[in-house]
Amino acid sequence: MADVSVRLDRYLADRERRAKRRKAILLVVLVLLLALLTYSALYYQANRRLPIPFVTGGTQAVQPPEFLYAIAGPAGKDALAKPIGVYVTKDDRVYVTDLKSDVVRVYRTDGSYLFSFGALTSDEATHLAQPGRVAQSPSGEIWVTDRLLRGIFVFDKDGVFKRRFVPKSDAAKTWAPISVTFGPDGKVYVCDVGQTRGHRVLVFEQDGTEVLRFGKTVQANRMTDSPGSFYFPNSIAIGPEGEIFVADGNNRRVQVFDAQGQFLRILPVSGTPRGMVIDSEQRLLVVDPLAHMIDAYDLEGKRLVSFGGPGLGPGQFQYPNDIALDKRGRMYITDRENHQVQVWGWPTTVVPPVTPPEKPAQWGLCLSPLLLLLLPLAFRKRKIVVTEDFLEAVAAMDRMDALQERRLRLIVPNSEYERLADAVLGGVRLGDLLVGEPHSESDVADLIEKTGVDRDTAILLSLVQRVGRLGTQYSELARVARALDAQVYDAASFVDERDRKAKR
Repeated sequence: MADVSVRLDRYLADRERRAKRRKAILLVVLVLLLALLTYSALYYQANRRLPIPFVTGGTQAVQPPEFLYAIAGPAGKDALAKPIGVYVTKDDRVYVTDLKSDVVRVYRTDGSYLFSFGALTSDEATHLAQPGRVAQSPSGEIWVTDRLLRGIFVFDKDGVFKRRFVPKSDAAKTWAPISVTFGPDGKVYVCDVGQTRGHRVLVFEQDGTEVLRFGKTVQANRMTDSPGSFYFPNSIAIGPEGEIFVADGNNRRVQVFDAQGQFLRILPVSGTPRGMVIDSEQRLLVVDPLAHMIDAYDLEGKRLVSFGGPGLGPGQFQYPNDIALDKRGRMYITDRENHQVQVWGWPTTVVPPVTPPEKPAQWGLCLSPLLLLLLPLAFRKRKIVVTEDFLEAVAAMDRMDALQERRLRLIVPNSEYERLADAVLGGVRLGDLLVGEPHSESDVADLIEKTGVDRDTAILLSLVQRVGRLGTQYSELARVARALDAQVYDAASFVDERDRKAKR
């Protein structure tokens, strides 16, 4: 007997050491799981998709981007009607020109509406008349073109009018700017169609000093005719080496010039290029309103992929016009006749940045997936291995009702169930109360070998190891079960816990 006790103590000490290691590992796994769930929620809140990478390899074609969501504004007077131009600032504001309402509407990148503006303090007009394109200057001002008013109007980021941009050249007398773009050096690039024979690109300092102009009006019969001439240039993008990419709309091409305005090459495109931007992967993204699509090219003009198509459903366009990028690389595309801005994202193995929420409600939304971890606890039955002496003690207290809780599952070895099934305690047939469960012979053999306990005790302890709870009146068995990290009850403590939970 002394030998059994020594062997049992050694086994229990070894079990305790292993249990501590398991708990440490489990804690690390749980922390990682919580971090993954939290990150996934934050990622979804910021990017409107889950962080599941699209794995590609070899020489596969470029994967097309995917439609994420649309921005349309609130219902009623502030709903988008005919969005034309779009620009996304680094602080996650989306500025959209609305041609029908003659205003610029402002949203968060998540689609929540902020405000609209368009009032002017000018001798020429008191309100925008035909807002076209919009851009933000390096100093944070919002510049809006108005072809009908033949000008560019400057606002602060909250829509308060500041001034009219006036060229310090003869362009001021004749121009009708369609688009405005800022270069990396802060220079102002303008597509001008003010003169019938003077479709051109103008470049200014921000004080209005003209530094460059190039182009003339020619309607090309073939895409390669009259290089350097334009027929309704619509937008400008500045390449990584300072090249000037110009969407030559009605000539159905993109032309590329050096920083001094010298013609370099023509990029054939499939339709009528309008809005255009170069992303961080050096892809030239071109909006084609008549094909109702967006085409992506490399900077030498090789088509990489197209996406969209005509229609009214998600990811389909009706006369898209302009495109802008946010700091995560997502694309914002004005969808004129569908009265919305569509947001698209590239599938990638590179994880876009995640911006933590700013409001408590947003944090609550992001952390809500953690509640999923509680669902198994809410629906599982509470198992406990019980011995005959424990059942008799509860019956002696006249508290068999404590054993009949719906979510309670009383476990005994199969052999004990066969013996006790027809017995009655406190007016309750034990076969209706107990559940017999099989044991693992390998676990039983391991317990017998390492502790020297008898077979019946080993069978009972193997179930306790699996379930983690034991109800018994036998103190030595309780000691061993506690060493196995099981929660142990005698009849009195079990009934007392049931009563406390019933009161709660």
